[in-house]
Amino acid sequence: MLLDSSLRNEMARHFGASFTVLFSVVLTLLLIRILGQATEGLADPRDLFLLIGLACLSYLQFILGLALFLAVLMSFSRMYRDSEMVIWSGAGAQPGHFFRIALRFSAPVLVVIALLTLVAWPWANRQDYALRERFEQRSDLSRAAPGQFRHSASGTRVFFIAKGANANGLARDIFIRDLEQGRETVTLARAATLIQRDGSRYLLLSDGHRYTHTVGQSDYQITGFAQMGVRLSALRGPAVSALPGAAGLATTPSREIATTTLALSDNPQWLGELSWRIGVPVSSVLLVLMAIPLAATNPRAGRALQLIVAVLVYLIYLNFLNATQHWIDAGVLHLGSGLLLLHGSALLVLLLLAYAKRLLPRPLAARAA
Repeated sequence: MLLDSSLRNEMARHFGASFTVLFSVVLTLLLIRILGQATEGLADPRDLFLLIGLACLSYLQFILGLALFLAVLMSFSRMYRDSEMVIWSGAGAQPGHFFRIALRFSAPVLVVIALLTLVAWPWANRQDYALRERFEQRSDLSRAAPGQFRHSASGTRVFFIAKGANANGLARDIFIRDLEQGRETVTLARAATLIQRDGSRYLLLSDGHRYTHTVGQSDYQITGFAQMGVRLSALRGPAVSALPGAAGLATTPSREIATTTLALSDNPQWLGELSWRIGVPVSSVLLVLMAIPLAATNPRAGRALQLIVAVLVYLIYLNFLNATQHWIDAGVLHLGSGLLLLHGSALLVLLLLAYAKRLLPRPLAARAA
C-alpha cells in the first residue's frame, strides 16, 4: 500500500538522522568522561577504546529507543502539518492502521532493544568491571604517571614520581604522603622498586627521609634511611567469578547478573533490576504508540514545542522506570505490581491521548463514548 511504503520510508529517514545525532552526542560525552577517568588514574589508557565500546553498548538501547520515538513523532507531525493525515483519512485509512504501520516499522528495532537490555547489558557491565578490576589490581606505583599526583586505591595515600616506573618497576624521585588515624607521614626517596613477599606487595625505597607527625601538632619525627619497605597492599584473592556459585553471585552487582538468574530469584534488589530490564523494551513499545497522538497537535504551535514536550514525556517515563526499580529494591512494591502500576498507567495515558485525538478504532471509540 502507498501509505505504508511512504510512511515507513519517511520514518526510516528520521530514524537514521536521529540515531546519528544522538549517538554522536553520547559518544562524545562518554569519550570525555572515560578520558577524564584515564587521566585521574581510574582507568587504563590502553583499554580506552574497549571501555568506550562497552559504554556505548550499555547506552545503545536508550539511543535506539529515543531515536525510534522521535522518528515516529516527526513523521506523523509532518503529515499533520501538511494536512496529509486528512487526505489519507478521507481516502479510507482507519486510525488503527497508523498504529500498525508504526509497530511494523519499529518491530526490528524493538527486538534489538530487548536483546541489548536483557543480554548485552549484563555482559557489557561484566566486561567493564573486569577491565577496571584488572587495572585496580596493578600496584599503586605502576598506576602513577610521572609529574602527576595520584591517589592510591584505598584513598589514604598520595603518590608523586618525577621519573616513571619502567618495566622492572623501578622509579626515581618518589614522594609519598600517608594519612591514617590522624597521623600524617611524608616520605621522600631517590628511587623505589616493587617487590612481593609473604603474599603482599612492598615498595622498597632507597636513600630517603621520612617525616611523621600528628595532624594539628608539632611533634615531628624525622628519620633518614638507606632502604625502607612500604607495604602497598595485600595481593588480591581469586576473582569473584572463581568463587563457588552462591558465594560468587552474592558478591556480584545485580546489573552484572544474567537475566535468567534474576528471574529465578526472590531477592528484592535482583527483582528491581529485572523490572528495569523488562521495562526498557516495554516502555519503548508504548512510547512508539504514544508518539502518534502526541504528533496530532496544532501546526501553529511550532515544531520546537512539540519536540520539547516529547522529550519531557520520554524523560518522565524513564525516571518513573528508575523510581519503580528503587521501590522494588526497597520492598515497597512487588515485581508484578510495580510493572503493572508503571506500564499500566502509561497504557492508560496512551488510550486517553488517542481518544482525545480521535485516533481510537471506531468500535472502541463508540464503547468509550
